[in-house]
Amino acid sequence: MGNFDVVIVGAGTGGSYASYLLAKAGFNVALIEMKRRDHVFKTTGDAIGIHHIERMVIKPPSYVFTIRYEGAEIYSPDLSVKYVVLGKGFGLDMAKWAQWLISEAESAGAHIFDGYKVQGPIIENGKVSGVKVLRPDGTVEEFRAKVVIDASGAAAVIRSRLPRGWWVSEPLLPEDVSNAYREIVEVDYEVERPEYIRIYLNADIAPGGYWWLFPKGRNVINIGLGVWGKLTEERGLNPRHNYDKYLANSQYVRGRRVIHAGGGIVPTRRPLPSLVANGFLAVGDAAVTVNPVHGGGIGPALLSAELASKAVVDAFEKGDYSERGLWRYNIDYLRAYGIKQAMLDVFRLMLQTLSNEQLNRGLRARILTEDEVLEISEKGSLQLSLMDKLKIALRLARVPDVASKLRLAFKYMNEVRSLYEAYPTSPEGLSSWYGMLVSVYREYTSKLGISLRWLSSV
Repeated sequence: MGNFDVVIVGAGTGGSYASYLLAKAGFNVALIEMKRRDHVFKTTGDAIGIHHIERMVIKPPSYVFTIRYEGAEIYSPDLSVKYVVLGKGFGLDMAKWAQWLISEAESAGAHIFDGYKVQGPIIENGKVSGVKVLRPDGTVEEFRAKVVIDASGAAAVIRSRLPRGWWVSEPLLPEDVSNAYREIVEVDYEVERPEYIRIYLNADIAPGGYWWLFPKGRNVINIGLGVWGKLTEERGLNPRHNYDKYLANSQYVRGRRVIHAGGGIVPTRRPLPSLVANGFLAVGDAAVTVNPVHGGGIGPALLSAELASKAVVDAFEKGDYSERGLWRYNIDYLRAYGIKQAMLDVFRLMLQTLSNEQLNRGLRARILTEDEVLEISEKGSLQLSLMDKLKIALRLARVPDVASKLRLAFKYMNEVRSLYEAYPTSPEGLSSWYGMLVSVYREYTSKLGISLRWLSSV
């Protein structure tokens, strides 16, 4: 049996970074990963904003980057309209990125247990006190700690096995995710403007999501799509099927040589009611920290790992590893990112109700400018002067049906922001606060004309 200060499950971005931060702070850390460490790799779009890199306390080596981005091009379904939204970032080599982070954690003093498969949490007296682990030799071992961090990705192998009465264990439903598939492809042409990622809105190719083309070099691209999980469940839509139907033989992958192919589940929803429990925290995809609109999760995983680590340090200083002792993580996360995430979730639901025809007309009318799209993506809201409001009103008048949905989204984005700004400062207030959140979402989704299972189950 191993005894540690902190046990972290999953050696992806969030788990490895949290391991580094806590080991560097002097804690005895066990980082448990079911794959061999040299096989740790996440299937993603591979892009990250530069602000996330600049926030890190360790600076990544240049070899983990494949390309530098200057912004994004966003296309209407009929390709007649292109938005250019500026924003610096990088394309990552996810294998090299993962190996670098694991090595940094180990160099800081974290104990790496690769090839160890976590079977579930150890819960004693209402507290997570460790995990049960299947060793490579087939024997079962208990790893015990004051605090356990789940960084195991969307599967959330610890969080999903916690008692249903715990706020942190709220299940991830199909309506909360995008099902994605992508290929990294070498093509026989030089990609134009490789410094810009491409996002294509098209409800036929990527229902409830979008399809993308992210250059990774002059003749290598990351191309894929996401389908809203609600539609996968209701209509049997499959991202791999749509990829093969619409993209596999398109002009974009001419002369393709597939370097890597794969898919996965991307959580795209509001924040969990709580990220903590007694002796427990979740980070990254296990904590559903992904941007609900564009699906970016690498940066939020780093941020959540940083904030969770600070809460753990604080808990050890106080000698309080309870839900209350870790509660500051909820507050810090919402202030840093979660409020924006909640607002973008409201915006996401509205976008998922728009048809290709509505998207074409709305983008053609420039109902939002590039700067306004950037502000929404960065802040989750728009701060408008009276003149700005008048200008937007004139643009909206050209597309009244789309405008009504946009106004509805803005109204409820503001309501959700106000609600999350009043998030309780202790666990006792969470039940009544959550009831208000449910009420707001029920009202909003009713007006949008969509049904969500999580609202009917409350």
